[in-house]
Amino acid sequence: MKYCDLHNHSVYSDGTYTPKQLLEYAKEKDLLAIALTDHNCVDGAWEFEKYAQELGVSAVVGSEITTEYLGKETHLLALFLSEDAREKMKDFFEERKRLKRESNERLAKALIEGGYQIDFEGMKREFKSINRAHFSKELVKKVYVKDSNEAFATILKEGNGYYVSCPRPQLVDIVEWVRKIGALPVLAHPLLSLEKEELEGLLPIAKEKGLVGIECYYGLFTNEQIEYLCDLADKNGLVKSGGSDFHGSMKDGVDMGYAQVPYESYLALRKIARQ
Repeated sequence: MKYCDLHNHSVYSDGTYTPKQLLEYAKEKDLLAIALTDHNCVDGAWEFEKYAQELGVSAVVGSEITTEYLGKETHLLALFLSEDAREKMKDFFEERKRLKRESNERLAKALIEGGYQIDFEGMKREFKSINRAHFSKELVKKVYVKDSNEAFATILKEGNGYYVSCPRPQLVDIVEWVRKIGALPVLAHPLLSLEKEELEGLLPIAKEKGLVGIECYYGLFTNEQIEYLCDLADKNGLVKSGGSDFHGSMKDGVDMGYAQVPYESYLALRKIARQ
């Protein structure tokens, strides 16, 4: 069986591997294609493409965009980004980065005032961009929690912890925009944020706006969930995509290739991208 992995993060967002290291690791694991999908960022795209040609791994330039649906944070992958699409993405992300910086400042202030002695200045010096994953690692390092999962479930939980999100664009609007700039919108790990009824209501609307795929194969999904999502994709005429959501050591218990995404998923998306 041939596999790909269409959801990975690098040091340009909250991963610990460079784009080159991601490709080298993919080659070690005999993956035929991988996607770089940094959060709200395309800064690693050119490096990723350069080394992909040298290493002989099919590379998909993408990004994972933070959006909102029914008041819930939802993530959308924009895959097969052309150079022109990347430039449009960069303009869009500049405003998002400003809002995220303000959100980080608020979170750091709230944590310190709450008695959590984090080194926010050190975090800013160490990382290219910062999100909750970096705060979770800092909380683990200072032994306030045992791991990142506990941090997200308690201290950093939206609504019940110290985290307050910045304003997010609406998912359906971003689906439409991603398609307009010539990229492929794919709904990321849907069952992490949406209930089945919400997802079933969303897909026909999103498909009409240009959604082309949905992540059915994901390391944290059970076989039953994967089967359910594959059936849902077929019913809505969507490509069955997937990925590990690999972040290197930033995300506990997740390894590249773990989701076992069939190589046919890459081929199906590539076919649409070339049309």
